Amino acid sequence: MSMDRLTQVGEGLAKRFDTRDPLEIAEDIGIEVLYCDNFGPLKGMYRVIKRNRFIFLNKDLNQRMTRIVCAHEIGHDQLHRYLAKGDGLQEFMLYDMTTKPEYEANIVASEILLDSNEVLDYIFDYHYSAEEIARCMGTDINLVALKIAHLNELGYGFRNVDHRSDFLR
Repeated sequence: MSMDRLTQVGEGLAKRFDTRDPLEIAEDIGIEVLYCDNFGPLKGMYRVIKRNRFIFLNKDLNQRMTRIVCAHEIGHDQLHRYLAKGDGLQEFMLYDMTTKPEYEANIVASEILLDSNEVLDYIFDYHYSAEEIARCMGTDINLVALKIAHLNELGYGFRNVDHRSDFLR
């Protein structure tokens, strides 16, 4: 899928529902969000069960991580619903950047949660680092680094910021 299309999906949802809150977006697009006990290290998953769409979130996540994981799972809903259908219920490994579906869901999550213009303002107007942007936007530095990498894929010439690809595991 093209980088422009991934931007359109995430940014389009935020604009359509006039919010960057993934829990509100999930509700508005008809996904039921359930909080689960005993999820162990798993932070979340997306499943389609008898045509009903679900996001399962680990109830022990803090608010910031809940938002990131939910936005990531919305990315799967919008892009990879077919992978969660059928007899077997597909479970996704979160933020495994080595697979195309996980990378694409990560980009959609960054587009839902981080307004590109706001990130660009922090970079151009304030000369903030990725860490400073993350602090100002109340998010994880790895998500900001991913957003900057995506902006580079769209034609910006920023220095890439190292990030952990497994920060949601």
